[in-house]
Amino acid sequence: MAEIEHVIVLVLENRSFDHMLGFLAHPDPRFDGLRSGGPYENPEGSGNRSIPATPDAKVVIPAGPDHSHDGVMEQLALRGTPVERKPTNQGFVTSYERKYRGSTSPKFGGLLGPLVNWWTQLNWWGPRKDSDHAAIQNRGPLVMRCQPPGNVPVLSTLALEFAVCTRWFCSVPGETWPNRNYFHAATSDGETNIELRPYTDRTIFELLEDNGRGWHIYHDDTPQAWAFPRLWDSPDRHAKWFALDEFARHVRTGQLPAYSFLEPNHRPTLHTLDHSPLGGAPDVSNSQHPENNLVSEASYDEFTPGDTDFGRAESLIADIYEALRAQPEVFERSLFVITYDEHGGFYDHVPPPTGVPSPGDSHSWLRRLVTGLVHKKAAAFDFTLLGPRVPAVVVSPYVAAGKIDDTVRDHASVPSTLRAVFAALAPPLTRRDAWSPAFHTLADLDQPRRGQELPDLSGHTSRQAHETVASARSGTNPDAGVAEADMPPYYREFAAQAEYVKGHLLAVGEPEAARETQLAPIEKAAEVTRMFHEAASRHRDELPSK
Repeated sequence: MAEIEHVIVLVLENRSFDHMLGFLAHPDPRFDGLRSGGPYENPEGSGNRSIPATPDAKVVIPAGPDHSHDGVMEQLALRGTPVERKPTNQGFVTSYERKYRGSTSPKFGGLLGPLVNWWTQLNWWGPRKDSDHAAIQNRGPLVMRCQPPGNVPVLSTLALEFAVCTRWFCSVPGETWPNRNYFHAATSDGETNIELRPYTDRTIFELLEDNGRGWHIYHDDTPQAWAFPRLWDSPDRHAKWFALDEFARHVRTGQLPAYSFLEPNHRPTLHTLDHSPLGGAPDVSNSQHPENNLVSEASYDEFTPGDTDFGRAESLIADIYEALRAQPEVFERSLFVITYDEHGGFYDHVPPPTGVPSPGDSHSWLRRLVTGLVHKKAAAFDFTLLGPRVPAVVVSPYVAAGKIDDTVRDHASVPSTLRAVFAALAPPLTRRDAWSPAFHTLADLDQPRRGQELPDLSGHTSRQAHETVASARSGTNPDAGVAEADMPPYYREFAAQAEYVKGHLLAVGEPEAARETQLAPIEKAAEVTRMFHEAASRHRDELPSK
C-alpha cells in the first residue's frame, strides 16, 4: 500500500465516459464500455429510427451539445412514476438536434410552468436561441459518435495501465461551474447551471490548511476556481497559485504540496479550426471543451486532424504524467487523478444513480411554496440524482495495471480522499462528501511498479506542440481584431469573472491590477491572469521564509 504524500488532480472539460473510453479494448470483462452487450442507441427526433453508438468521432465538432441543466435532464429522459422516476439516457440525439437547429427546451415547471413556457416562446419575448445553427438539420447522430482509442492514446494508455473508474459520475446534471464546485466544496451551493457570483462554502483547501497540510492551484488563463475568493483574497493564500508550467519544476525540486489542483487553459481560440484566426495566431487552450474544437458545418465531414485543443489536452496529461515518472521518489508517494467536470452533452449508456445524499442545501418553506407554482426546472432540483458518467483514471506506481474500479463515485470523492489521507479526523464538508467513497485505496500493491513496468508517454508530451505554436505566433499581433461579439458563449462567464477578480485586486491595493488595459474582454481576461500571477509571485517573495 502506498504512503501517499501528494495528491494531484487534473480536471478537463465536457466529455462523457463512453465518448472518450467507450470503445477501449480493455482485457477485463468488467469494463463497462460499448464493445459488448447493448444495443447502445438513442431514438432520432422523428422517432423513425434508432442511432447506434459508433467509434468514429472526430476530435472536432460543428456545434457543442447542450449541457445546461434542462438539456441534461432531457438527455437523461427520466421515466416512471413521479415518485420513482429513473433516468434512461435515451434523449441525447433529440437534445442535440434541438440545440443544433436553434430551439430551446422548456425552462419552467410547476403548476403554472406550461403557461410561462408558452409565453416565453412568443416572438416579442425574444428567447435566446442558437441561431447560428437554425437552418441545419439531421446532425443529432453526431452526439452518438465516440472517440476511437487512436484519438485518445494518452488517456487510453493510462486507463489500461492503471485504474479506470467505470462508475464515476459528475455531481450535478448540469454545467461546468456547479460540477467544479463539488471538487472544491462538495456542494454547488444550490446551483445546477453557471451562476457567476462569489462562493463562500468551506473548501477542501481550507480544511487541509486547518490540519497543517499545504495546497497549490496551477492554472493558465482564467480559472473557474477564482469563484472562491477566500482562496486568493489574502497574501498567504494568493501565493499558493501558480502558472501551470510551474508544476513540472515543483516536481523536480521537491516543492509539491499535499494537494495540487490543476486547471487547464479554457481560453477560446476565437476561430474555427478550418478558418484563419479572428484574433491573430491560434491560442494554446488545452481543456478539450467541445467549443474549443469547432469547425464549420461545411468542413466537418472532410476535416483532417492537425493541432487542436483536443490534442493539446492529451499532451497536457502526458506532460504531468512524465514529470512525475521522471522523479520516481516523488511519483511513488503520489496519486494522480485525471477526470472531467461534466459530460458536455455527449452520449453515455449508464444511467446515473438516484437517491444519493444531497449536500445539504436547504430552502425555506416560502421558496418551496413558490417553487410549486412556477420555477425554473433547475431550481426544483433536489440534488439526489447524479449527472452522467465521466472518464476518471487513477495513476500511481502502486496501482496495478488493468485495474477496474466500479465503485459509484462523484466529484466529492476528491475532498473525501483528501480528508482520508491527510485529515482523517476532520469532519466532512457536506453530506455528499461523507457519502462519496475515497479512492486512495486503489493504490494497494505491496511494491511500486518501476522502470519498464510503467508506460512511457514521452512521445505524446507538448514540447513539439509548443514549438509549433510559438512559431505560428512569430510576427503576429495576438490582440488584433478581437471583438466582444467573437467571444464564444461558454467563455463569457470566465471573462466576467476576470473583471470581478481585477476589481477585487484593485480594492485591496494590489499594484499589478492598477495597470490600464484598453483591450477587448477576452484579451482583458488574459491580462488579468498575468496580473494575478505577478501578484502571487510578489507575495511569495514577501512572505517570511519558513
